[in-house]
Amino acid sequence: AAIASVALRVMHPQQYFAGLQALSHLGDKALSKELPQMPETLQYWASVFNSLSIISNRETPNHRDHLLIPECFNIPTTMGNYPNAWMSMPSLQLEFRYDSGCMIAFSGRIVRHGVHGVEGDQIAWAWYMRDSVHIYARVPSCGWARVEGRILTTV
Repeated sequence: AAIASVALRVMHPQQYFAGLQALSHLGDKALSKELPQMPETLQYWASVFNSLSIISNRETPNHRDHLLIPECFNIPTTMGNYPNAWMSMPSLQLEFRYDSGCMIAFSGRIVRHGVHGVEGDQIAWAWYMRDSVHIYARVPSCGWARVEGRILTTV
């Protein structure tokens, strides 16, 4: 969680701070609705991302994640003991080695992506931000990340 959050802080600072703001607002809303366990639970959530999917030992067909914020990066991270894993992004005509310890950041809502099946034990942690959480927390869009020269900025 911490590594993906720090990577996001460098790649898309506006998304990073929008994530912090959303989690803070969720805690405030929970207190106003007399849900004391929620703020306490949020203090143990070690990520600026508001959602996590864990995928174990399975192929994921090419897809888009329609619940994500289009302007935001999601960061799937892999671990395990397996050879020759590949992530494909057919709409961009790209394939990436997806070895253990790999992190790939992209907009899962815009870019079709999938992971080929592998032999061995593979776990992927997919960190992302759901649009509905940011809407509920009344956190505005973080804007698009773009590269200017060698510095990543937001629009």
